[in-house]
Amino acid sequence: MTEPITRSELSQVLDAIQGMQADVRTMQAAIQAIDKKLDIHIATSSEKFQRLEDKIDAVEAKLEQRINAVEAKLEQRINAVEAKLEQRINAVEAKLEQRIDTVESTLQDISKRQAGTDARLWGFLVAFLVATLGLLTKLLFFDLPRP
Repeated sequence: MTEPITRSELSQVLDAIQGMQADVRTMQAAIQAIDKKLDIHIATSSEKFQRLEDKIDAVEAKLEQRINAVEAKLEQRINAVEAKLEQRINAVEAKLEQRIDTVESTLQDISKRQAGTDARLWGFLVAFLVATLGLLTKLLFFDLPRP
């Protein structure tokens, strides 16, 4: 099974191994170059991502500032509207109080007038009753036919 190897065959094998080693070295150099390029791309990508993240953070901060400004403006407007509503409510309450006072005083005046009217009516009725009784008395007692 084992045959003796000749020098020329060994030399061919050695040349093949050396050629392979050269190819391996070339591939290692190519891999190292690719690795360097990849490292550069990774670093560049990381820098780009960092810049994008910084930009996003800046936009987020601006948006937060704008939101806070809008919230402050809305709060001011709400407070102004609340103050106006409070003033109007107070004005309406004051007008209602005045009208209620006016109605109450009018009712008191009407009550006094009604009491005066009632007194006059009772006076008239009493006078009418007295006159009627007087007329009946005269007719019964003094208006008799004379014989």
